[in-house]
Amino acid sequence: MTEKYEIQKIMQDEDNVILSEIIDDEMKKNLLLYEMKRLDEIVPFINQGLKEALDEQEALLIIRKHEEKSVEEMNKEAYTSDPAAFTLRTESGKIIGEMIYDDEELEDLRNDPTVYFLSDNFVTYQDASVAGEKQFFYMEAAGSDFVTDKDIDSTVKSVTVGIPSTETDHFIRDCFDLSHDESLSSVIIGFTPKDE
Repeated sequence: MTEKYEIQKIMQDEDNVILSEIIDDEMKKNLLLYEMKRLDEIVPFINQGLKEALDEQEALLIIRKHEEKSVEEMNKEAYTSDPAAFTLRTESGKIIGEMIYDDEELEDLRNDPTVYFLSDNFVTYQDASVAGEKQFFYMEAAGSDFVTDKDIDSTVKSVTVGIPSTETDHFIRDCFDLSHDESLSSVIIGFTPKDE
């Protein structure tokens, strides 16, 4: 499709966007296949946000380059308003781990013997685990403010932002011959255009 949607034009004009492209059904299928591979891991990873973004009528792939801020800093800013976006859950839906970015809360949690840190910002609550229940990582969709401070929501009927997992991000970079070493990140903005 050569016609650009307004949402694509807005995103292409963002300073850090190096690629903005509507992806076809074949690419959507390949992205889902990469994400499905994560279901076979010891602790499965379910990327519901990316699935929802790809379920929209159109999917806009955005590749951003982060020169001033690291990817971790950008994620911190984006997830501070929605800390439940990436969680560890039990099969009954109970949240037993999550990303925490508040420095004071992190300090308190470091002193809690029932909390285990999987990374600097991801904590698990050992006393919240349910014996015998399977656990999985769960990624929700992000809001449009994750990708821009501009009003892209009003340009479409609906919009869902999905964040590819690391393996899927690497696949995307390979498709577009982009380096794995640069501070790049990919985002899928799924949207349904307004009726003409």
